[in-house]
Amino acid sequence: MDIIHVLPDSQQFLPEFNKSWTDWRWQQKNALRDEGSLRTACGGWSDEIARRIQQNLQGQKMQITPYYLSRILATKQSDDITTSPLWRQVVPFWREEELNGYDGESENWELNEEMKTPICQHKYDNRVILRMVNACNSYCQFCFEALRTLKVNSDKSNAGRTSFQQSLEYIKNTPSVEEVILSGGDPLMLTDNKLDESLAAIREIREDLLIRVHSRALTFNPYRITDALIETLKKHRVNAFGVHVCHPLELSNEFQNAVRRIQSVVPIVFSNMPFLRGINDNEETLHKLFIDLYRMGVKPYYLYHFMPFSPGSSEYKASINDAIAIMSKLKRRVSNIALPEYVLPHMKGKFTVPLFTNAEEMPYFETINGRRYYRFTNWKNEQCEWLDN
Repeated sequence: MDIIHVLPDSQQFLPEFNKSWTDWRWQQKNALRDEGSLRTACGGWSDEIARRIQQNLQGQKMQITPYYLSRILATKQSDDITTSPLWRQVVPFWREEELNGYDGESENWELNEEMKTPICQHKYDNRVILRMVNACNSYCQFCFEALRTLKVNSDKSNAGRTSFQQSLEYIKNTPSVEEVILSGGDPLMLTDNKLDESLAAIREIREDLLIRVHSRALTFNPYRITDALIETLKKHRVNAFGVHVCHPLELSNEFQNAVRRIQSVVPIVFSNMPFLRGINDNEETLHKLFIDLYRMGVKPYYLYHFMPFSPGSSEYKASINDAIAIMSKLKRRVSNIALPEYVLPHMKGKFTVPLFTNAEEMPYFETINGRRYYRFTNWKNEQCEWLDN
């Protein structure tokens, strides 16, 4: 794929001068994938930042659509682009020696016994996840599926014909499965025709099977919500659509238009959001994010704590205590409809964190050799442990 080299004021980066701007394929083709192009487009940064990014890109991907870069440039509040909460999500800017807790091999979410086929994960009794693709519109540098999406030359499987058919057979032969979730990577990286074909095959399994789609296309490339996609979601009666979003600056007019189009054919639209230090780990930011989504008719559903085995853990991982303090305050300041459930997405299953505000009320914390551990019992009554900051 070609890479464009542009200045921030280049006309090809301005929608009014580029007739291809709203073509989602053009956005993907012209995404920035190397440090030099991005630095030029953003107006430059220090040699040290450049060196860090170049070093980190030896082992992981970066991809930023022109649309998302335009959001970064339009919403920056300082001449220092590295302070932008949008820029910090998609650029691997940290020092290599700060990758504490990430070994490039450990899984956050997938246990071997849960993978019924190379792409079908059955973690909870009534639902399965189909990992349709390993690619995304842009790459969140904190992705909890880093081995699938961020790693260069990932050995994770895509939904090839064989693995997809195996997954369909598993679902057919497992009556406890009530819901199929299309995820990835981002399933909207598939073409409209391929999504149509895949959803048709899933819908044929059972009329009452619930179908859910998760995507971050609305924040990275909202033009992906095409007429053909809307017709496909409608035709196969997709029951719910999960929007991934991190910061209120991502809730642009284009984002809202895409939401409205999906809402016209899908009964439930909700959002999942990670809790990230330096991005959204403060009360005002989360308050605005939750309320703005609520105004759009999007239910803030989960606020995920950052997963440990992901790049940039030293930069993105906040304390559970910080999240509890913020969510406890928001509990009475924000309408319950707008308040998501705060969860630890442990590899053995999600755990809803109680919003205790006093240290003596927190029986789950234990400090060993100066390191704080949060202990809880998961949905299978198994004991789990989380190393906190």
